[in-house]
Amino acid sequence: AKKIQHKIKNPSAEEVLALKPDVVFTYDWSDMNRVENLRNLGMNVIVLKGPATIEDIRHNVRTIAKAMNADSKGEELIKLMDSRLAQVKQQVAALKLQQPKKIVLVSLMSSYGGKGCIFDDMCKEAGVINGVSAAGIKNGQQVTKEMLVKIDPDLLIMPVYNDHGNFDIKKYNQDFLDDPSLQTMRAIKNKQLFYPNEGYIYNCSQDVVFGVQEIAHAAYGEAFAMQGVQHLRVK
Repeated sequence: AKKIQHKIKNPSAEEVLALKPDVVFTYDWSDMNRVENLRNLGMNVIVLKGPATIEDIRHNVRTIAKAMNADSKGEELIKLMDSRLAQVKQQVAALKLQQPKKIVLVSLMSSYGGKGCIFDDMCKEAGVINGVSAAGIKNGQQVTKEMLVKIDPDLLIMPVYNDHGNFDIKKYNQDFLDDPSLQTMRAIKNKQLFYPNEGYIYNCSQDVVFGVQEIAHAAYGEAFAMQGVQHLRVK
């Protein structure tokens, strides 16, 4: 990213136009008024589905590849995804678990992580039980402390994002872990806490497969650990 001179965040339609893109990709959770403004300026805008499953990501990869006249590369990338997912699944199966680990994602987005989100689908691929989803809580619903105690997970995946040093994540986590109402939870009593690479956990690209591996790493140990930063790409 240091090599990129012109960095933009939430650009106006005019700023996007000034970059003279061949195509603009956006998710369907974006501001549709901005999408229309871009199209009215003559730009080719493709709206991708905000993925709730890994299959949705495969669909988006194919859509992007088609738009770039690179269908074969899209299929090649999907094969890389499927190969990594199969590898994780094979490793988990080799453990011959009597009972999958039950985990909960402690997110700064307190209504994220329930049934119907990408994290929930990642948990299925990683061979773990998403405690929030198993409790019948849908993505978008608030997860209260009372609900957490009732779920009683084996493991908590903790947040690490500090907003580039502008947010005291250590204090946030410590306040959470010291909360008297949560002390009966197995994960806290047994100190079963995992601090992930959140770039994988909150991922909507082909690299979601490394999020699956990171969840398996959290639940089942160092055999699933990754060496260095991982990224799927094709030439």
